[in-house]
Amino acid sequence: MTASRDELAERHGLLADFGAFALRCDDLSAVLAEGCRIVARALRTDVVRVVELDAAGGAARVRAGIGWAADMVGTHLDADETAFTVRSLEPESLAMTQDTAPQTRSLRARDVSAIVGAPIILPGGKPYGVLQALARAPGAFDQEDIAFLHTYCAVLGLIVDRLFKMAALERTDERFRLVVENAHGFAIILSDQDDIITDWFHGATEVFGWSEEEMIGRTMADIFTPEDRLNGIPERESAEARANGKAPDIRWHVTKGGSRVFVDGQTIALRNPDGAVAGFLKIGQDLTNRKRNEERQTVLLAELQHRVRNVLAMVASVVKRGDAAVSTQEFRDRLSGRIAAMARTQALLTRGPGVGVALDGIIRDELVAQDAEESRVTVAGPQISLSPKAAEVLTLAIHELATNAAKYGALLQPRGRITVGWRLDRRDERDWLALEWRESAVENPADAGHGRGFGTELITRRVPYELSGEGELTVTADGLRCRIAFPLAAGDSILQTNSPPLPNIRETGS
Repeated sequence: MTASRDELAERHGLLADFGAFALRCDDLSAVLAEGCRIVARALRTDVVRVVELDAAGGAARVRAGIGWAADMVGTHLDADETAFTVRSLEPESLAMTQDTAPQTRSLRARDVSAIVGAPIILPGGKPYGVLQALARAPGAFDQEDIAFLHTYCAVLGLIVDRLFKMAALERTDERFRLVVENAHGFAIILSDQDDIITDWFHGATEVFGWSEEEMIGRTMADIFTPEDRLNGIPERESAEARANGKAPDIRWHVTKGGSRVFVDGQTIALRNPDGAVAGFLKIGQDLTNRKRNEERQTVLLAELQHRVRNVLAMVASVVKRGDAAVSTQEFRDRLSGRIAAMARTQALLTRGPGVGVALDGIIRDELVAQDAEESRVTVAGPQISLSPKAAEVLTLAIHELATNAAKYGALLQPRGRITVGWRLDRRDERDWLALEWRESAVENPADAGHGRGFGTELITRRVPYELSGEGELTVTADGLRCRIAFPLAAGDSILQTNSPPLPNIRETGS
């Protein structure tokens, strides 16, 4: 049946209305449903459907439709009807019949006598599906209906493609949003071709501290350290990314608060289809903690190596200055005790680089090692933490005093007592430690085994030389008295073996 001029005008109006609707709507199902309604109205038929084909063309389902049962949408066509529909996709083909009996039993069961369909082809020639109009009356469609359907499907193909691309873009945007919002510890920044920041995502705020509002419009160089900016590192990094597509960015950067953050990342050049650089993507992971741990491990390793050398030097010094006049067994016992004293101090010093040792702990540990009774010992003084060098030298000095007390002095005799006290003095604008070891109630102290052995040399010569201080041993009427004083200054440890000769050892009897 040939359409009248008014009907043709109506069809043109319907096409225009559909185009306006499709531009306003982003829902593919709603657009296809509206398309079916418009076609049904234009062709004066009750049943119109969009049949969507799978990628291989082997299955078909009703994607949208009007007429028949409400559950028509979503149903799959049987094999015969699918094959009938697929033929509509053949070049220059249009499936049209006035008699469906020889075609499909499913259409015949619905009393469909006429069907006309046109393929929906996406740009690039990819088929999407078929738009079909069905009627119960034979001869319901003519060539003008076919032409309208083709025109309509050409428009519909462009609209479906636009919606597909919009949906894909939305999915991409959503994935990108999820990535950047959950990339904790990762800074993701976009800049234009002049390296002006255009996008500053949440991870960048976490890493650098600045908000998006504070950074949009600033240059990427603002996150580099002053020394890197002075050396032109930001510009060199951008130039390398332009030339090679990307450039490593593994260095310290600055934060809003002025602190440093170590970022391991890269700068990537973003190019237009013509190859021109449109901007840059900088992405980097905050590895500050790992970097600092690595640096700490390096310091610890260096400290360990240094400490091993020091310990070996100290052992060599102890062996060299050992009491050669004693028996081999006694020499071994003394050497073992001195090494054990050094080991106790080293266990405390190796807790970390530059860790000090409490003076109170050194004294008490040595007295405990000699089984000194608490009731016969008094230890008092302010809390003082000694540097490694002072701790190692003073440990040996206290060890010699405690050992001497156990063999010859206060700890050997039943009424003997030991009093150890210390204070801080101020000399030459420096803090000095003044320590006194006093033994009392010792009978015949002059008979004690004091001579010019290792302990005496350590206290009266090594302490002054190693610690730039003073060391004095005195034997009084009721026991030994030792005074040691030195400035509390940080210093590495090593018992020097090349110290110059000193004046005669100062020992005073009562």
